[in-house]
Amino acid sequence: MNLLSRMETFVRVVHAGSLSAAARQLRVSTAAVSRHLSELEHEVGASLVARTTRRMTLTSVGQRYFERCQRVLAEVAGAQAVAGELADSPIRISMPVSVGVLAGAELMSPLLTQHPELRIDLRLEDRLIDLALDDVDIAVRVVAQPPMSDQIIAVPLSTWSRILVAAPSYLRTTGTPASVEDLAKHVALASGRDGRGTTWNLINAARTAEVRVNTRFATNGGHTLRELAIAGHGVTLLPPWFVAPDLKRRRLVHVLPGWAPAPTVIYLLYRAELRKQRPVKIVVDYLRRAYPASEHG
Repeated sequence: MNLLSRMETFVRVVHAGSLSAAARQLRVSTAAVSRHLSELEHEVGASLVARTTRRMTLTSVGQRYFERCQRVLAEVAGAQAVAGELADSPIRISMPVSVGVLAGAELMSPLLTQHPELRIDLRLEDRLIDLALDDVDIAVRVVAQPPMSDQIIAVPLSTWSRILVAAPSYLRTTGTPASVEDLAKHVALASGRDGRGTTWNLINAARTAEVRVNTRFATNGGHTLRELAIAGHGVTLLPPWFVAPDLKRRRLVHVLPGWAPAPTVIYLLYRAELRKQRPVKIVVDYLRRAYPASEHG
């Protein structure tokens, strides 16, 4: 029996007024209660209870120790209540808008089916966040480098690749780029990931190219880039899975196949302090299994 359990037995004995009454409440033998009390007195190094055949009274040390035990046990009960509240609170997940809109339901549905006890608050946002300040438990982010901090655990999930696309209407007007260098003559719709898009660094199997592009519009919103490209406003870089329906319907065309930026890693980020919380561990383990089979790379 640990110290807290012995303290609980001692407090129960004082409230009950006798060892036998405490034993009945605890559903153990009177001998067990007596033994636990003796062990506590041995650990404290002082007599806590003066016992006679007729009555039991607290010693002066026992009275002060009893008051302290009550406060300690109340603090422990309070801490347990807070832990219970935390366990019942939703897991707050932050995910890029483009991923969440197209794949959020696909990712979350099996998780909700497997763990009906989970409560999830999914936030779709492209901005950089501070997990602690923004009250986020888990974030999925496409970043060149994860945060260098002992307080954040970064788990690589998959890779995020992009391809060059443009609308047929745009290409009919400007002509289709025949070489990577031709991109400098075209209007670029750039992602915030490219530093607002003054330069595109592209690679193919044989070489790399740094192309200075004519950026007319830049945003960190993938949906906005996609819609502007479909409307014929320029060439842009978007994930293949994101534009797959548009390529199939010929709303967009894959430009310069074989040329693309180096893939970026998709990271799962979560606060180290939460690593042992069961709901967080369930979500982290699930996403680590789910992402390699996804089409977000």
